[in-house]
Amino acid sequence: MKIQFDPKDFSPKFKLAASVAAARDIKPILQNVKIKADKKVGVILQATDTEIGIRITFGCDVVNNGEAVLPTKRLTQILDLTGEDRLTIESSESNAVVNGEKEKYDLNTQPPDEFPNVEEFGEDAYHDVPARALKEMIRRTVFATDTENVRYALGGVYFEMVENNISVVATDGRRLAWQEGKGECVKDHKVEASILPVRTLQILERVLNDKSIDEDDNIKMAVSANRVLFQCKDITVFSRLVEGRFPKWRTIIPQTEDDTPVTIESGTLLSAVRRAQITTTDLDPGVHFIFDKGNLSLKGEGKEIGNAMSEVTISYDGPEKKIKLDPKFMTSFLAVLESSTVVSIFLPPDNDPVKITADDGGYVYVVMPMSS
Repeated sequence: MKIQFDPKDFSPKFKLAASVAAARDIKPILQNVKIKADKKVGVILQATDTEIGIRITFGCDVVNNGEAVLPTKRLTQILDLTGEDRLTIESSESNAVVNGEKEKYDLNTQPPDEFPNVEEFGEDAYHDVPARALKEMIRRTVFATDTENVRYALGGVYFEMVENNISVVATDGRRLAWQEGKGECVKDHKVEASILPVRTLQILERVLNDKSIDEDDNIKMAVSANRVLFQCKDITVFSRLVEGRFPKWRTIIPQTEDDTPVTIESGTLLSAVRRAQITTTDLDPGVHFIFDKGNLSLKGEGKEIGNAMSEVTISYDGPEKKIKLDPKFMTSFLAVLESSTVVSIFLPPDNDPVKITADDGGYVYVVMPMSS
C-alpha cells in the first residue's frame, strides 16, 4: 500500500477513527486503525472496540492498493507535529514508513487480516433524520444519563421512532430530558424501545461536526434487535445497544395542560443559578427558588461558606412558592439551550417533580426537588 496526502486533510479523518479505537488491552490490534487504499474509492479507515465501530471513506492519492494497520498514538503525534505539506505512507507486511521531504518514521505494524471488519450500511429499512435535528436530540438529552452506570439502561439514551415521529429520552432517576423530532420513515422502519450507549452518541456528535457533513444532510439510522447503524454520507457508525428495560418515562412527566407557567429567558436564569450556586457545597448543594409576585429569588447556602442571593424579574402573580433544586441539574439543562430561548416553569404541588419546557418546541425537562 502506498498513499500520499496533505496532513491537514488526513489528520481530522484519522483522529475521528482513532477516537473509536479501543483504549484498553481488550485485544492489542484494536488499539490501532486499519486503512485500506483503493485507487477507485480512495481510502477507507476502520476502527472498533467491538462495541462501537466506524468506517470513513474519503478521497486520497492512492499510488498502490493495499491495507495496513496503523498505530493510533504514534501516527496522531506525527500528524500533529509534522512540518510537511505532504506525506507518504508506504506499508509492507510488518511496518509502515511515513515519509516527507525532511521527515521519516518507520513504524511497526500488525497484520491487516487479523483486524475485524466493521459492518457497512446495507439496510433497506431506516429513518432519514436531518443532521441538525439529530445533533439537537443528542445534545439535549445525553447530559441527563446516569454516568455511574453506563452499562445499564439509565446509562444510555432511549430512542423511540414510530412513523415519522422520534422521541429521544434520558434519565438518571432524578431528572429526565425528552426531545421530540421528525424523520422520514423508510420501508416501515420502527424502533419501539432501543437504548444507545452515551459513548456512541458522543462519537456520532463528532461525526456530525465533521466538515464533510452539512446540517441539512440527512443521516440514515437503522436499528435491529441488538445493534444500530448510522450512515452519515461517507461515514458509517456501528454500535451495539444497551441491554435492560427503560423506565415508563411518559408516566413521570407531570400533566400541566391547565397550569400557567412562569416564563423566563434561559440565559437569564442560567446566570442567576450560577450566582446563587457560588456558596453551595457538595454536602449541601441545593439552591432555593422562591417565586413571588413579579420576582424570582435564588438563594444558595453553605454552612461553612456563607450565603448567596440572586434575583430576576418574572411574570408571576401567584402566591409565594418555594422549591429547592440541585443547581447542577438546572445549569446542565439550561446550558444546552440558546440564551434567548424562553423556558416555561410549571410550579408543582409540594415535593412533586418540576416540569420545564422550551419555546422552540418539542423539549421537556423534568427535575425532582430536593428536601428543604
